Amino acid sequence: MSELDYEALLSHAGIEKGDVIDVASDMIGIMMFCRKRKLSFSPDSLIDALKELVGKEGTVMIRMFNWDFCKGADFDIRTTPSRVGALGNTALNREDFVRTHHPLYSWMVWGKDRDVLLKMENKAAFGKGTPFDYLYEVRGKQLTVGNTVADACTQMHHCEALCRVPYRYEKEFTGNYTDENGVTSRRTYSMYVRPLNVSVVNTNTNEGERRKTLLDAGILREYFYEDTLECSSILLHEVTDFFCRDIRENEGKFIVSVDGKEGYAEAGIDPLTLDFGI
Repeated sequence: MSELDYEALLSHAGIEKGDVIDVASDMIGIMMFCRKRKLSFSPDSLIDALKELVGKEGTVMIRMFNWDFCKGADFDIRTTPSRVGALGNTALNREDFVRTHHPLYSWMVWGKDRDVLLKMENKAAFGKGTPFDYLYEVRGKQLTVGNTVADACTQMHHCEALCRVPYRYEKEFTGNYTDENGVTSRRTYSMYVRPLNVSVVNTNTNEGERRKTLLDAGILREYFYEDTLECSSILLHEVTDFFCRDIRENEGKFIVSVDGKEGYAEAGIDPLTLDFGI
């Protein structure tokens, strides 16, 4: 059985030597693609291909997001798994990758800026001084493999925090945290969360228009390997500016739907009426 051609898969995604990439992947989608074509697939080989793609002057960040800490679960930086894809869990068992510190939004990191990211001790998940802000400042790229940009563009929540949208608020979570040395302590972190009485989703009705706008602006680069498996990239500096502009100037109508109505103002969101019971 021949193996998936990782170089060919990634070659049209718009990633170059020296890039900083935020990797969001769907191993199920990749494995289904390979099964239908009788190809073998190795997550480690995909990670090696990502490293080769950006080179030693680049940085690879593989998502390890996990929200169990919000529910009172202990967090161990050495063992707590990712809830957003198996690729991060593969990197967790590799010696060439290290993990950033936030218990809700962490990454496995390799490359030039590894130490920059490891030095971050941000308590908040989003906003200034976080890895999301770092990705903006260094003009990083989000790389999606096997899933869509719409499924994985967490940068939108960073924009909501920057713009202090009225349908979210900062909430603290405290729990047991075990560091890389095996030392356990009580720590407090926060996330910009949604109140109980507000339902916020990506605007499905505008998805086609949004993708076209981002493609036409050169912010999104979309590629389907063998016309089936999506492998796309998005410019995080530019998309952050795009989302923030929409929130500030367009009431978020282009990117969010609140309680079924497009844009937070149309939904009549008043911070004084929100249920902060979450």
